[in-house]
Amino acid sequence: AIETFVDGMGRERQQYSGDGGVQALVAYYALGDKVLGRRYLRTFSEGQSPDGYFMDCWPAFDRLARVAQKQIDGAYWGPLLDHGVGFNFDCWWYYQCTGDLDALKEPYPRLLRFAEYLESLRDDDGMLPVEGLTIPTVWIDHDAYKKTRHKQCAFNLYTAAMFKNALASICRAMKDPEKADHFTQLSDSLLQATMARYWNPKSGRYEANLPWQDKEGEVRLCDRSLATSILFDQCPDNNTTAALKALAECPPEMGLSYPANAYWRYWALAKLGRTDVIVKDWRERWATMSSVVLNNSLQEWWTAKPDSSSLWSHCPVSPVFVLYMDIAGIRPTSPGFDTCVVRPQLSGFGELELTSHTPHGPIHFTATPENGGHRVTVTMPEDCEGELLLPSSAHPNLEALAPDHPLGLKRFRLPPGSSNSFFVPN
Repeated sequence: AIETFVDGMGRERQQYSGDGGVQALVAYYALGDKVLGRRYLRTFSEGQSPDGYFMDCWPAFDRLARVAQKQIDGAYWGPLLDHGVGFNFDCWWYYQCTGDLDALKEPYPRLLRFAEYLESLRDDDGMLPVEGLTIPTVWIDHDAYKKTRHKQCAFNLYTAAMFKNALASICRAMKDPEKADHFTQLSDSLLQATMARYWNPKSGRYEANLPWQDKEGEVRLCDRSLATSILFDQCPDNNTTAALKALAECPPEMGLSYPANAYWRYWALAKLGRTDVIVKDWRERWATMSSVVLNNSLQEWWTAKPDSSSLWSHCPVSPVFVLYMDIAGIRPTSPGFDTCVVRPQLSGFGELELTSHTPHGPIHFTATPENGGHRVTVTMPEDCEGELLLPSSAHPNLEALAPDHPLGLKRFRLPPGSSNSFFVPN
């Protein structure tokens, strides 16, 4: 049991957003707990500077120390702006999973203040910089980038996604439609600026070093920008083919995020139906980790050595929440799971049984291999209206809904309080 969402208990008990904040999804889905998440929103949001940026981990002494050190260039890293962006998503996920809007009332004005700070940073081309920020810095990931400037594409896509999909949605929930409209427009403007600088129409994808490729002599991709572009529909004309190919194949020119950030790639793969890649990754990349084999724990980096400075206890828990959200495919579609979607994608999986907790009660999910697919049973709680998404080759004995999903999936109703059994082909 833990009392704080931290990155590594063996090193520091500091509460992080970004790669650390998503641990809350495990608490919501697997444990049905919202108390820790509610406290996280309040206490993390209290760590805000006079300028408006968040201390990327808070409460935490070392961020205060770094702010002082940065005054004389005594440190490279300062408070991470991308973790402030992530905190907006943390607030939105909390509200979606719990329906508890009251918990957002204290962080809300702080989110607005942070957004105003970000908006003030835009350069003449309308983009957010990732260099020359004085006190705060942009991190995004440890492993995926050769140069700091290569992070600009991912950071701007991420922030554009936050303004529209998290903050604007929170503004609407708070009955603040004018601010919602403003942040939606800001998102669109930021996306257009990013597209103009980093979208390569010849390759049909965002390229992290597109402005400098002639000078650098190579193409650099990053899994984070490609995943974000898929998840939040940021590709022109919905042209996701090249991005999906890179995320599935991991070519050498693509920077691969370290374990705690792996979920962005997995979410994007799942959205476009490639959970087979995720399951393969879990078996070949995760199950073979030295920390898993030798210590039954999760290491910080993809490679860890015994009797070294490697951290063998860290927070890359995405296999847990991705199992719920993308393999079983259970996600809220309105706050507090009043409505939800279930999209099982079980290719490569054996038997699976899990219970996903919601404010209305548990969703029970079981899957058993059967003749080129799985026999799946989903039991819905009372007062939760479900929608089942299946490939066109599936023909369950359930009420069909129209029209089909934009991804070409068939839609079926899962009534509140019902138990539903159906076949899902691989």
